[in-house]
Amino acid sequence: MSGRIDTLETEIDFPQGEKWLSKQATKYSDDNAKQKRIALEQFDEFLLDEGVESLDVVDNNVLEEFSLWLEYSENLAHSTISHRWYAVRSYLNKQIDEEVGYVESDEEYILDWLDSGTETLKQQDRDIHWLPIDTINQLIEGAKNLKNRLVIELLWNTGCRPSEISRMKLRRHNPDTRSIVVKTSKVQDTDAPNYERTVFYSRSMRNTMREWLDRGGRASYPYADESPYLIVGYNTPSISARQINKIVRMAAEEAGIQEDMIQTANTDDGDSPVVVNRVVPKTLRHSFAVHNVRGREKSGTPPMDIERLRRIMGHSSLEITRHYLQYRESELRDAYDASHPA
Repeated sequence: MSGRIDTLETEIDFPQGEKWLSKQATKYSDDNAKQKRIALEQFDEFLLDEGVESLDVVDNNVLEEFSLWLEYSENLAHSTISHRWYAVRSYLNKQIDEEVGYVESDEEYILDWLDSGTETLKQQDRDIHWLPIDTINQLIEGAKNLKNRLVIELLWNTGCRPSEISRMKLRRHNPDTRSIVVKTSKVQDTDAPNYERTVFYSRSMRNTMREWLDRGGRASYPYADESPYLIVGYNTPSISARQINKIVRMAAEEAGIQEDMIQTANTDDGDSPVVVNRVVPKTLRHSFAVHNVRGREKSGTPPMDIERLRRIMGHSSLEITRHYLQYRESELRDAYDASHPA
């Protein structure tokens, strides 16, 4: 665990965040402040995953989704989830909105799902939302320039998180094997087997990478010569996860797909997929997983076994990767009809 107590490192602005943490250390203990600092930084990561850029739009729905994210993405114990969630609510009540995190009815409780876990499973299905191949190609075409195109193609080809894309090092790229060694965002232990992992990009993406590295794309940026990063910013040596979120959203709007219905693993009562309308970087990570683990059914290619997919995506356990194996009943019926000998 990091020794930082009240030095807050977030991409979204947390007003008076460090001052608030300092007061927690004085009022309670350094360890208490440290745990609350971790909670705020995880909340920042969650908001970036969701494409949220300001705390002003945080409401009870966002806080409920955050609690679920702590389980299915961070794989935290329920007791830890509760502590992290209350730490975030405490900060928001003090600095942003004193009403957020509460419900009007005494019979309702935002963290009710912690008791049974059933709602968690439903939410995990809803949170696996992915795009068909044709729509992904539309998204790539919506990129306004070569750099933005490369960012979107990397998200789709590697399954990496935005923070992992932003930290990709130029020297860790091997064009001969079409591979990049990345530091896994959610792993802090340098001895962990998935502290670093190797990801790959497709043969069809080679041309984009060559345009960026060999034909003047990257070299045209002022910080290219001194930056160690694969992707450089307009006026900075690197780009942030927040900028990557903007790149994806702008491309989706340009391609006219931001309001399209994104398919999910969950279904309504009529066995039709539940849909959401927001394209963010996580959509491409989920698309990468779904198309790889479900293979030919979705993309015309053989499926990848989930252990290999787990290693490529940097998941800590197979249980997380298995979430992408959700099927609708109609799909199970089709598989039965195709395989049963009767």
